[in-house]
Amino acid sequence: MTLIVASGCGERFPDPSQEGEFERTVFLEEATGTWCVNCPAVAANIEVLLDEHPDELIVLALHSQTQDPYASDETEARLSDFGVAAFPTVIFDGVEAFEGVQTVEAMAQILQHRQALGSPLMIEVEATEAADSVSWKVGVIVSSLIEESIDGYLRIALVEDTLTDESAGLLHHVVRRLPEADAPVRLNPGDTLEFDRTLALETNWGRPLIAVAWIEDANHEVYQAASNELGGGNPDMGDFSIDLDGDSIQILPVSQIGQSVNFNFTLQNHTQNPLTLTLDLPEILRELPEHWSFSLCDETICYSVPSDFDLPASGLLEGLHLAIGTSAEDEETEGTMVLTAASGEEIDTQVFILRIE
Repeated sequence: MTLIVASGCGERFPDPSQEGEFERTVFLEEATGTWCVNCPAVAANIEVLLDEHPDELIVLALHSQTQDPYASDETEARLSDFGVAAFPTVIFDGVEAFEGVQTVEAMAQILQHRQALGSPLMIEVEATEAADSVSWKVGVIVSSLIEESIDGYLRIALVEDTLTDESAGLLHHVVRRLPEADAPVRLNPGDTLEFDRTLALETNWGRPLIAVAWIEDANHEVYQAASNELGGGNPDMGDFSIDLDGDSIQILPVSQIGQSVNFNFTLQNHTQNPLTLTLDLPEILRELPEHWSFSLCDETICYSVPSDFDLPASGLLEGLHLAIGTSAEDEETEGTMVLTAASGEEIDTQVFILRIE
């Protein structure tokens, strides 16, 4: 295939006059590795992009090389299809690829140009989890306005959304399964189709898991994508969750440097049994300017980390907050912290970002 690759974001965008009937969910693939020095920076920027544009894009992190425990023959095959030679590389809808660390602003511009195209397809995904497998039911509606039929390939992937690696820290959108496509499917104007797919599930994979489906052409250009979350923060699947009582990204005016900002959250127990959650702010996941400070508190006291919190059956623990304090002694204007909540093998995470503007 031919893939446009650049180290920056120039004028290589499609013509928005080719707009499709349906809104486009942009499909972003991230070529990455736990060994890659610059990959955490672009991964962090992708998380900010997702926070600023919720429900507008789907992300797959394609890990590579034998020393990366999250790489597989399937992710290597996908990277080989694209001819990826540098890490990190981000690829939008299979056709717009950019090497190196891309800023949030640059990626947002690409996102907007891809969205402006629209899509000739609408996709809906239903997914169900069994003890050792995940099943997809994929519905596809084809625009009646297209002039020619589409020969598309239905692709699916199973993604572990958040996990903590001992050496690499917090990882997102890790592709666990990405099988090759079956034979192409003829999509005629006005068609409504339904497809069933099933993949094996490893019991040691964490939650949440995301079932992803998309339609692409023979050159891997993506027409449309959709996803369905299988657990983690879902009362029907996850045992507990960290629920925000506000925004995960907060802005502190320059005039207020030296003050602190509170990120409020609630712990929720989705089970019928009492739970003890261990809250932590792992040092490996902290990216704070040197003189900034933080504290984990409720309405009356602050806690050391890690600390245990008891939740009643089907209950809430409200009034918690993470306070991030700034300092006039630093020139840096952004800090990031990750809160983890763990019980047994299950873990939930929440990223908090404070910016000075």
